[in-house]
Amino acid sequence: MRPTHDALASSTLLELGARGRLDGKPFTLLGRTCIRDRRGALSNEWTLRFDDGRICFLAESAGSFRLYEEGSLIPALTRIVVGAPLDTGFVVVERGEATRVARWGAADDAPASYTYVDLSGRAGEVATIDFGSEPPRVFVGRKVALAELSLEARADPVRFIPAPDVSRPAGVETWLEIGEAGELEGARYRVVGMISRSSGTSQGGDRTRWDEYLLFDPAIGVRWLVVAGGHWSLVEAIDAGRIVARDGGASVELDGVTYEPLSEEAVARVEWACGELPWEVAIGETSRVQDYVRAPWILTRERTADEMTWSRATYLAPDAIVQGFGKRPLPRPSGRAPNEL
Repeated sequence: MRPTHDALASSTLLELGARGRLDGKPFTLLGRTCIRDRRGALSNEWTLRFDDGRICFLAESAGSFRLYEEGSLIPALTRIVVGAPLDTGFVVVERGEATRVARWGAADDAPASYTYVDLSGRAGEVATIDFGSEPPRVFVGRKVALAELSLEARADPVRFIPAPDVSRPAGVETWLEIGEAGELEGARYRVVGMISRSSGTSQGGDRTRWDEYLLFDPAIGVRWLVVAGGHWSLVEAIDAGRIVARDGGASVELDGVTYEPLSEEAVARVEWACGELPWEVAIGETSRVQDYVRAPWILTRERTADEMTWSRATYLAPDAIVQGFGKRPLPRPSGRAPNEL
């Protein structure tokens, strides 16, 4: 289902014309373009003009922000493979197609549909290539937090994409409710949506099931609260370029910490979903996942033919959920979690 104009308008935390400041330099948000990718995820590209005349572009996606300036790195599209490094040191994390579905203010008059490639660098830098123009346009930048921009979030809550309208399967029990709020590690989150997933290996056998609650705080963005076997972890996205493969890929390293493989790569499948989520979830959609552990963390690589993501799960004692959300009882933990200290 195509989002309505109201849904497009409410997909942002920011206001057209807002004044901000970055590194002591004031700027104005002049224009906004709302973009929809092939999975239905909505993002926004803001034209940002500093008072000294410099133009930058602020990409907003699910409460996270990246500030870009135009660059010159343009590899051939045929040489770009998701998960592979480029000669420049960037890693390809996504190759997709998107459509510019709405514009407000002084936004670029660009082609409606285009092919793009997103890249991640070792030092946390990011880049994106827009193949919708000739020659292609390249933008290189970095992540920025809302507080760094000296901007205030809109009073109205940002909206995500409604999950499929299906009934809850028999026997499925949820522990947090859509819309309730709680505090974890100093952040005040609202529960926005939920996905229930399962995974199995190529050898078959029993499937492992877990639930993922989508949390949102305007100041921080998106986090996932995952419960598996009664054990809880708080999950954040990690830039793929920061991950270093060791021993031919047998282990990986992040910020000088080595993580060992937890199990072989498995296929994860969406079993059920509710609330609102960052993309148009389809029941039964799959991806390949690989876990690496160093307690209290698990690093997870998730990939499809078009996208690769990394995330880090930090173990939380059940008491943290009880205190943060005022929830009791919770599912009884089974055994010991791989990332439990």
